[in-house]
Amino acid sequence: MTFHSLHDSEHLYFLTASIIGWKDVLSIPIYRKIVLDSLVWLRKEKRMYLYAFVIMPNHLHLILKPINKSIGQLLQEFGSFTAHTILKELRKEKRMKLLSFFHEQRRDPRHQHSIWQDIQAKNIFSQKVLEQKMEYIHQNPLRKGWNLVKNRADYPYSSACFYDNDENPIIEVDDVRNIL
Repeated sequence: MTFHSLHDSEHLYFLTASIIGWKDVLSIPIYRKIVLDSLVWLRKEKRMYLYAFVIMPNHLHLILKPINKSIGQLLQEFGSFTAHTILKELRKEKRMKLLSFFHEQRRDPRHQHSIWQDIQAKNIFSQKVLEQKMEYIHQNPLRKGWNLVKNRADYPYSSACFYDNDENPIIEVDDVRNIL
């Protein structure tokens, strides 16, 4: 896994993580739950602040800030844990086609499988960029080709309901408005 970002402990980061081959793994509840549970754990253990998220069928976007870690360390923890746990579940459910695909697509010969494409983390260096990224994340389920909901706040795997309607999302987020 490679991470493309220069760590700055004062910056927020816009993260994109995509499943290799754009497989719709995250549309399956058990695999999506692994990702959500990982985000909850990282936040609860004070390893990051999570300001915004959207979990799409084959990728996710986050706005976060690491706590006492570099962005690379945090993404390594997230990527490694979620990949290993998803693979364990794929084996348990005997999803041989997916296991075979992830084996064939591995990027590192030391690993048997690869789940994630390179996880991208970009520094958010201004309020304007933060607002653009928040909008991008929350509009994602409405984009052409997805059309998952008519109202972005209705998409259950996003923080849009928190910012648009003051409702609790499926996992707790930190309110970015408190740091502006």
